Amino acid sequence: MKKITVLIFSLFLQNLLLAQTNNSENYGLVTYERILNFDNKPESTIFSLFFNPNSSVFYENRKEIIEETTMKPITDDEFDLSFEVKFNGSKYIVLTDFEKDSIQSQVSLFSEGKQQTYIVQEKINNIKWTILSEFSTINDFKTQKAIGEFRGRKFNVWFTNQIPVKYGPWKLNGLPGLILEVSDERNEVMFYAKSIKIPFNINSKSKSDFEFNSDFEKISLTNYLNLKQEQVNEVKNLFISKLPRGAKMEISNIKSNSIELEYEKLIKN
Repeated sequence: MKKITVLIFSLFLQNLLLAQTNNSENYGLVTYERILNFDNKPESTIFSLFFNPNSSVFYENRKEIIEETTMKPITDDEFDLSFEVKFNGSKYIVLTDFEKDSIQSQVSLFSEGKQQTYIVQEKINNIKWTILSEFSTINDFKTQKAIGEFRGRKFNVWFTNQIPVKYGPWKLNGLPGLILEVSDERNEVMFYAKSIKIPFNINSKSKSDFEFNSDFEKISLTNYLNLKQEQVNEVKNLFISKLPRGAKMEISNIKSNSIELEYEKLIKN
């Protein structure tokens, strides 16, 4: 079936085009470097954040490749099983809309032996930030420190009132200024603003950077978490199928390297 791409929020893009004449300080483009440091193996990815007064689009700039699962020995008869599934051409996109109180994320999972992409829908989680009397200068902007907890992690962030928008990288938002730097207390998740363009001319950017695909199924966050667990089970079964005849595999521990660690409150809602 022919796939039809649709533009995320035409109103969002139209508002960006008005940046030159209407509150231009509230429209812009920020490039972030995200560093994930799980198991002392830091990995860097470049993301972009487009924003206007009511909505933002955060998306990754690189294309992924499929990575194989690995097994490494712990003892003579035990192995540490780990796997990471990435997909060629799959973009991670997060659309935050404060007017609709919604976040939509484009994500891909390994299911039935192939890539499946979904649009995960959820409400904005209002982070309770504590703003501290600590200041710093980042990218020539005066910034202030804040601390907040979100989905199992405690984040230290630096935001600037000189860009009076409530956005930041990924799903972190709600402060009285743009978030420029982020680090969690485990030093596993970090975001750093590398460049800031205000105002930004949307005509200079490819429209494909903003697109969801209309063929992608829209699902709830709860459904997505269930599918993630099914992905784990499918990969485990894949390993079992490769074992020599008569061999057995016992799973003693499952560790998830994820930015989001806790979802219980959202599931109950």
